[in-house]
Amino acid sequence: MNTEVGKIAGMINDVDETETPLQKRLNSLGKTLGIACIVICIVIFLIGIAYGKSIIDMFMTAVSLAVAAIPEGLAAVSTIVLAIGMQRMAKKNAIVKKLPAVETLGSATVICSDKTGTLTQNKMTVKKVFYDGKLYNIEEAKKTETLEKLIYANMLCNDTKITNTGELAGDPTETALTDMGIALGYSDIVNNYPRENEIPFDSERKLMTTVNKVRRKIYSIHKRWSRRNTCKMCVT
Repeated sequence: MNTEVGKIAGMINDVDETETPLQKRLNSLGKTLGIACIVICIVIFLIGIAYGKSIIDMFMTAVSLAVAAIPEGLAAVSTIVLAIGMQRMAKKNAIVKKLPAVETLGSATVICSDKTGTLTQNKMTVKKVFYDGKLYNIEEAKKTETLEKLIYANMLCNDTKITNTGELAGDPTETALTDMGIALGYSDIVNNYPRENEIPFDSERKLMTTVNKVRRKIYSIHKRWSRRNTCKMCVT
């Protein structure tokens, strides 16, 4: 709960339930009826006393008026109306979890909605890179070779495809990493190091692994290899 995601979860759990427009109106109606009922009962009681009626009789009359004035069926009527509204919403393939939500939707005058392509583009872009304890801007990354290993991993351990039109297709996160590599001048990495095998990402390993061919001479591994031979490089 100390993480940022945990804080968001805590905010969601601690949200105070607000009254719906219908609940506010019913509460306001109840207060109005209650005040009016009390005033009328007091007036009737005083008028009866002024005409010489018994105090007990006038008190019972006032109480009877108060009971009669309370709309006992209001709760049942409002519930039935909301249930009918919920049934109509269900016929429109809209599932309403709480009854008051039906009236809340009916009270809405403006509905704001968004889909990908209007306010958002479903596209991500790398602005900064944190590597080896340092934070780099993309412009700074172009001037240093420190990030080369990271860029190789981002480009090779990646399922992004380049379409015939030159656009990047795939997961937004992976396309953002590929776009960063292309911007830094590593566009030929994928072609120069073709993928031989891969272990897809899973929740247990929490990483993806690819095996790529390296078309170059590796003296540190086998000095007898010629330039035509290939070795394999694992990128995680």
